[in-house]
Amino acid sequence: MPLRKTIEVIVKLVNEGVIGQYAIAGAVAALNYIQPTLTEDLDVLVSLGGFEQRRSGLILLTPIEEALGRLGYTERSDVGVWVEGWPVQFLPAASQLDEEALSLATEVEFHTGDEPAVRARILTAEHVVATALRLGRLKDLARVDAFLEQGVVDLPKLKAILQRHDLMPAWKLFLLKSGNPDLLS
Repeated sequence: MPLRKTIEVIVKLVNEGVIGQYAIAGAVAALNYIQPTLTEDLDVLVSLGGFEQRRSGLILLTPIEEALGRLGYTERSDVGVWVEGWPVQFLPAASQLDEEALSLATEVEFHTGDEPAVRARILTAEHVVATALRLGRLKDLARVDAFLEQGVVDLPKLKAILQRHDLMPAWKLFLLKSGNPDLLS
C-alpha cells in the first residue's frame, strides 16, 4: 500500500485538530535523507497537548484512536492502528529532545505516481540521528551510520543537539561500536 495515503490520513487528523504538533519520525523520516531501508510501520511523534495523562504517567491517545475509528480505521497491529495498509504508531513526545524535534521539524512533499503531493512534517536529519543514538538499538545505530556515510547530517548542528540533550556519551558509545572516526571533534 502506498505510504502517501497513510500520510494523507495523518494530515487530515491534524487539519481536524485531533493532532496538534506532529512529525514523522523513525525509518520513514530517514527515507527523506538516506537510501531506503526496510520498515514495517510509520512512527508519528505527537505533542502531548490535548491528551489525557494519568497519574501513573500513562498517556491516553483516545482522541486519535476515536478519530481513526470514525474514519473506519479500527484494526490494530502489535505497534499501532492500521491506516491504509500501514501500521501507524503514535509516539507522544516524552523528552526535551522530542519537544525540540517537533518544534524544528521540516515540511516535505510525499509523491507517488501521478497523484498530487501531500505535505507533511518530518524530523530533521540531525534529530533523527540524535533520537537513534538515544534509543541505541542495533537498527538505530545502523541508521546513524548510514546518515554519516551518506553525508546528510549538518555535523555542527548535530553536535549542538547532542550536547544540549546530554547525548555525547551515546555518541562515544556509537563510535566505539562502529569504529567510525569522531566527526564531531
